[in-house]
Amino acid sequence: MLEAQVVPSLMKWGVSPHADLVYRTLITFGPWSVDSISRSLEMRSRQVRTALDELSGLGAAAPERAVAAGARAGDDRLWSGRAPAHVLSLLHDRHHRAALARERAHQRLIRVSYPSLVADPARIPAGGARPLEGLERTMERIAAVSATERHENLAMNPEPSFNAAQIKQAAPLERQTLARGVTVLSLGVPASAEDESDWHDEEMRSHGLYYRELPEVPGKLLIIDRATAFIRLDPANRARGMWEITEPGVVAELVSLFLEQWARATEPGRFWNPPAGLSPRESTVVVMLAMGYTDTAIASKLDISVRTIAYTLSALMDRYDVTNRFQLGLRLGAEAARQAPGEPNGHETNGE
Repeated sequence: MLEAQVVPSLMKWGVSPHADLVYRTLITFGPWSVDSISRSLEMRSRQVRTALDELSGLGAAAPERAVAAGARAGDDRLWSGRAPAHVLSLLHDRHHRAALARERAHQRLIRVSYPSLVADPARIPAGGARPLEGLERTMERIAAVSATERHENLAMNPEPSFNAAQIKQAAPLERQTLARGVTVLSLGVPASAEDESDWHDEEMRSHGLYYRELPEVPGKLLIIDRATAFIRLDPANRARGMWEITEPGVVAELVSLFLEQWARATEPGRFWNPPAGLSPRESTVVVMLAMGYTDTAIASKLDISVRTIAYTLSALMDRYDVTNRFQLGLRLGAEAARQAPGEPNGHETNGE
């Protein structure tokens, strides 16, 4: 995590945490053998080989030459990482093609399978709903209702990407909601390459937000305390605004729709699972540093001071007995890899 040489993480593009850690190690230290990587990262040789196979398949790493005679079979090659700019270009192209396929599937879903309750306003009782025309009025009303929220927030987001302006608008409200102890379940779709919410998703999850994904979801839906629901006036046109629904029977039907989708969804691999024991702020800061954000950028996005970030990292370096950020990154990465699900000793925006 040295600021002088930021090696981008590949996890945003679907690369596994182990493969990402091995890739950044190769870029930082140059060609290494499986044994050298295994000892340095405190990972099993099997995990390293699996990670290298993944990187090789992506075009992110390749074997160079044999090491000294006597090395164990399968570990007798030096591996090097391809230049980050080249790898990111390959991953971007692959991700873009997948995003286009998802978007075509989503449009078909809107036309063919969108729930009749959401697609047919005639089914919404006149006395139990009102239209909120336009984005500004919609966001003002959602903020007002959310301010009284005390128990549960259910959010379904069909968008594959959120831009910086949407995140800036939604972030304060979501932080306040989680700070009040509200249970937040957020259901979304895999992010596209244009998405700018990765850091925000990590921050919210560090504070307790639950997030799951499906390849597609039926549409935009927000339910507050199972008493008030918001759905789009036009499923395919976000700018139109939303319906605010308070009729108990309709809200109950929408809750059932959400929970049915939630039960089918799965929790995706996070950008990086920080080791257990870090505070929400520590987790968010180290993850954003691993993403390549500078101290100034992190301070701006999290609404804290650069000095607070320095104090946070200094305390972590003392705790892990290291002397610089890069050493801290390797220690945290190695510990997180050991705690990955399935291994021994193993332990998101609502904005419209």
